[in-house]
Amino acid sequence: MQAFNTTTPFSPPRYGRPTLIFFCDLDAPELLALLDQPGVLDELTIQGYGVALAIRDLNFALVAAVRRLNQHRIPLVAWLQLPHHEGSWFHLQNYPQAVERYRSVHRWAKEHGLSFQVIGIDIEPPASELDRMQRWGLRDLTRRLWLAHENVLFAAARAAYTDLVGEIHSDGYEVHAYQLPALIDDRRAGTTVIQRAFDIVGIPADVEVVMCYSSVPIDSLGNDMGGALISSYGPSADSIGVGAVNSIALSSAPDDLPPLPGSALERDLLLAAHYTDLIYIASLEGCVERGLLPHISRINWETEVQVGLPRQLVITLLRTVLLIGLLISRFSGGLFAWMGWGLFLLLLVRQTRHAMRQKPVPPR
Repeated sequence: MQAFNTTTPFSPPRYGRPTLIFFCDLDAPELLALLDQPGVLDELTIQGYGVALAIRDLNFALVAAVRRLNQHRIPLVAWLQLPHHEGSWFHLQNYPQAVERYRSVHRWAKEHGLSFQVIGIDIEPPASELDRMQRWGLRDLTRRLWLAHENVLFAAARAAYTDLVGEIHSDGYEVHAYQLPALIDDRRAGTTVIQRAFDIVGIPADVEVVMCYSSVPIDSLGNDMGGALISSYGPSADSIGVGAVNSIALSSAPDDLPPLPGSALERDLLLAAHYTDLIYIASLEGCVERGLLPHISRINWETEVQVGLPRQLVITLLRTVLLIGLLISRFSGGLFAWMGWGLFLLLLVRQTRHAMRQKPVPPR
């Protein structure tokens, strides 16, 4: 792998436009077919876009695809993933696989002379946990958060991921971590409750990308959060992930997020650019399928956009409730101790007053 240049891993923002990196979640044969489409490589090259390639199967077709992108000098992120049957993403339960995955990708890239500028690490709850979460009620969620302190994997996993980031740096690359927005709330409250409860972990990446997708499977909201996540979490983000514009023709995942319309994607890009000069877009294949690449290149980045008040209020309310819950969990031990002492003092005062009232008055 090519050594990372610490000053210019990607083309710097130009003409007031942020640096854009497109996620690409295709397997190698579909990726090659995408790159064969007229104008795709030229558009990526001319606009200076980066691509975060899902690195799953280390086969010759993927070698060919990466070489084509290298020949066009398109900046690349090695978006580390496990095979689908192993769960794809990284979390507290599979940190040994994360270490081994990086090392195998590093050896493979060196063997074939492939060039990546950045290593991307995607942190998400285990797939089995996500399936269960969809059936949770408020009681289940509260119980999970309350028992979060019992997660014995957290300390070992955080240490292992920290060491992994150091190893990646020693090999000469920058690290981008793709994180859920709730991690910011956990950090804001000074706790690790969210991380422990959902088997995720904050890692010391060079760039933390907060995934603020507006695509949500909620019919009452029109499957669109309206950019409310971006406006709420943007001030705390190094970088922001927007979307999702998935490919209908190439997707095989039954749980894909509803596709975001082109106008909503432009809105989210403009919102994100207000907070950061590095934006990730999901996904390249979806944008190509809908003919959005030329449209993105013509965006007027000085355009002002607003987030609807109702959606802003929903996110603000949810974050406030979450913050209160996290603070209670943080200070509950000391709080209960002080409440105990307070109750003791109250009972003591009451007992003393009662004794004084019962004390006989001496005769005159």
